[in-house]
Order: sequence, then C-alpha cells, then structure tokens
Amino acid sequence: MDSKVCIVKCKTYDSYETTESLKRAFELLGGLSKFVNRGEKILLKPNVLSARPPESGVDTHPDFIRSIARLVREAGAEVFVGDSPGGFGFKNAGATYEASGIKKMCDEESIELVEFDKAYNVNGIPLAAAAKEADAIISIPKMKTHDLMIITGAIKNSFGLAVGMYKADCHLRAPKPKDFAKCVVDVFECAPPRLVIIDGIVAMEGDGPAAGNLRNAQLILVSNDCVACDAVFSYLVGLSPLSIHTTIEAHGRNLGQADLSKIEILGERLEDEELRDFKLPKTSLLLKIPEPILKLIGKGVKFWPLIDKRLCTKCKLCANSCPTNCIAVDDKSSKIDYKKCISCFCCFEVCPHNAISIKRSLLARFLGG
Repeated sequence: MDSKVCIVKCKTYDSYETTESLKRAFELLGGLSKFVNRGEKILLKPNVLSARPPESGVDTHPDFIRSIARLVREAGAEVFVGDSPGGFGFKNAGATYEASGIKKMCDEESIELVEFDKAYNVNGIPLAAAAKEADAIISIPKMKTHDLMIITGAIKNSFGLAVGMYKADCHLRAPKPKDFAKCVVDVFECAPPRLVIIDGIVAMEGDGPAAGNLRNAQLILVSNDCVACDAVFSYLVGLSPLSIHTTIEAHGRNLGQADLSKIEILGERLEDEELRDFKLPKTSLLLKIPEPILKLIGKGVKFWPLIDKRLCTKCKLCANSCPTNCIAVDDKSSKIDYKKCISCFCCFEVCPHNAISIKRSLLARFLGG
C-alpha cells in the first residue's frame, strides 16, 4: 500500500464548505472513485460516544457525515450509518443518535441508520453484523484526546465495531494501555476501513474523549491508511507517532505505515498545520516517563476517577458501563469502590454530565506540572 494522508483546511461545518474541502481531498487522493465503486453498500462509521449535542464536540458532527454521505452517493454507492455508543452490551443507541443530531440528519437525507444489535464472529471477536453486510467501511472518527489511549483517531474508532460484552472483557483482561491497545488493534484488523476521514474541524484537547476543551483546529484528514492517518494526527498535536500504543501495535503487525518519512502528505504542509500548545490528557504523563523508571515509581504515579456529587444526576450510566462493577449508585449516593477500580475510565467517558473527573496522585501532579 502506498500510504497517503491528505490534509485540508475547513473552517466550519457549513455544508458547502465541508463538501468543497472533502472534494479537494478526494481529488488529491485520485478521486473518490478509487475507494467507492458504483453499486456498493458503504457503512459510514462515525464516532458516536454518548448522547451529546453536536456543539459539544464529543461525537462526529452530523453535518460532516451528511457531506460525506452525499459525495459517496454521487459516486453511485448506497450508504448506511451505524456505531455502538460508549458502554457495554447490546445497547439501544436510539437516544444517542437522537441527541447527537445524527438521527435527524439521516431522516433528512433518507439514510438508513442501524444499531449494532447483531453480531458475527471473527477470530473470536463479536463484530457488528453491519460490517459484514457492507462492501466497505468508511471510518469517520473525531479528532480527540483520550484518557486511556492518549488520542482517539482512525484505529481506535474501529473498536466501536465490537459489540456485546467484548469491550468490557477487553478492559478486564487488559487494564494497562499497552495491553489494551492490542485488543483495539485486534478489532481493527478484523475489518479495516477502506478509507478514513477524520473530523478535525472542531477538535477536543485536554481530558477527552468527552470532557475536554474544544479547539478550532479547522482540519480534515483523509487517508487510505488508518495507521498513517493516526501517525499524522499524532505529529500535529506534538506527539511522536510511535509513542501511541495503538499505532505501535498496528504498525508492528504491518497493518499500515507509521513512519512519517514513508507517508506521502498531500494538501497542506504538515509543518504548517501543527496544533501548537495542544493540551494532552493528564494521563499523557505516562508517555514522558521512561519505562524502567516508571516501573520503579509506578505505584506512586496514579490516576483515578472521582464522582462530583453536585453534578451527578444518578442516571447510572457510569455503573452500567463499569467492567468491574465497582460503582454503586442509588437515590442517596454514587460511590466508587477503589479496591475494584482498574482506572479504565469508562465511567469518565460515558458520563453525559461531566460529573466524573480524573484525579492524580501527588507524585503525578509533581511530575506533570
């Protein structure tokens, strides 16, 4: 594969502007017809984490998906949209689709919107049946930071294809980021997208993927190689591509190219689009400490979730999404049993009210500034 990543500017989610920016990216890559054939059925796989409005920047923006869907249809293909929201089990995604604006967009465009409520087995992994029904997948992640994996982009977005309790099982079996990355790449390898289009018009920095700060990055990344796309994403936010565990793992399996010198950059110059002073999650401190030293002081560098009782509405999404069942919520209180907590931060990700934050040990605060 000749790995290519196209970087184009796009200031807003205005339909005309996003469409023109996407057209330019596709032209630079040789045309959308290189990736979409007439008569095919294409699954558009956005990042739909939780029931938040479009302006929250948590989910892939519905108007961004709309522009892609229209262009794919113009190329002669049929489109349908689907994802599994944060949390575990065969969940009803209806409320998430509704709040995110994706259902409204699909209704307006007469696009089939599917729930990942059926699965088929690939190498022991229950994948959404929609992936099998599609001729190809176009992944449409959001450019965001991630509490556990540092960034969430092209590779991580494919993890949403896993359904049932598989994701919870991954967190239980692999609580450490390096090991969890292997689980993510296992899913990615089962159904690699034909094309990835990252929504970076409004990105999220800080403690993402749901409680970070929005940043007008005004960028769209389009690539035929998810690994290369994440490598470019990493560089743009000030990270070495091979400091990200999912990128390391996927590159090591020859699933894509992570060496920037071997990736053809199209459109804007890479150096011109660096997002200077991009704020990374608190947990990114772990990337800065050499592994031998981290092993020595590891017990002193800790991160854990904390529930703000003033903001908690007792919706129980955190408790229902906890792989170790360490969260108890009743009418009077919301408590975390830290003896059982594995700091996977699933609760932090799914809380729709930002009532859960990440706390650091004294040593972590000292080292992280």
